[in-house]
Amino acid sequence: MFAILGLLLFGLTACQLKTPEIKGMVLDAETKQPVREAWVHATMQIKSKTIQGDVTTVLRVEPPHTRSNQKGEFVVPAKEFSKPGFPVSFWTEIENFSVSASTIDDKSGGSYLKEYEGKKEIDVVIHVKPWEEGLKDDREYFSYIQSLYSYCISGRFGVEVPSVEGGCDKWELDFAITKHEILLKKIAEPKSMDQRIQYVGAMKQLAYLYKRKKEYKRALDLFLTIRDFDAKRKMDLWLKEYEIQIKELQKLLQGNQK
Repeated sequence: MFAILGLLLFGLTACQLKTPEIKGMVLDAETKQPVREAWVHATMQIKSKTIQGDVTTVLRVEPPHTRSNQKGEFVVPAKEFSKPGFPVSFWTEIENFSVSASTIDDKSGGSYLKEYEGKKEIDVVIHVKPWEEGLKDDREYFSYIQSLYSYCISGRFGVEVPSVEGGCDKWELDFAITKHEILLKKIAEPKSMDQRIQYVGAMKQLAYLYKRKKEYKRALDLFLTIRDFDAKRKMDLWLKEYEIQIKELQKLLQGNQK
């Protein structure tokens, strides 16, 4: 009995999740023309049965910084993941496997991949179109730019593991900055409490992104603006942090002038 159980546990531990190579193209849904520099993501969502209950995990499949080339083409290499073994997991199933693309001018699209098991490679075409619904909902867009900010600072989108070492590259940093600027332009004069929270949050994140890009003057101007905005409304939760950043950025600017 123990011998059989041991073999069973070994088999569970040794199981692998394999994905094929994905050869794809990003096209504009309206013009049908190739889209260059679309940010590509491929994710696999798996569910594992454990003693504590079902656990859902999102695995990022594409290499860091995957984008379409001048012809709209991209490649996501084949990859293997180890399934959690017993007693962490009794069994694991793939809930969905998808590939998506997004552009700096708020277009996006994606596709769920099916019938890929056992294949060495698959072809996929992603049609991107304007993200109109997301732009209509400020809260959804704010949540979106929060994920971009988290990625640039920590290298993580949500709870995906492992993180991308070093976070975003220069192109992705500019991508995240542009998205923040889009939202701030849309709610330039916040009226409701939700809009004020999104306004301050987006501006604070944008200030840190500018600081990361070493555009210290822009970062300083933003921290001064949100400090005055919060002080006027007697919101002092982040004032100390703003003052620390303002002093640091002033020193950095003085150092650059020498």
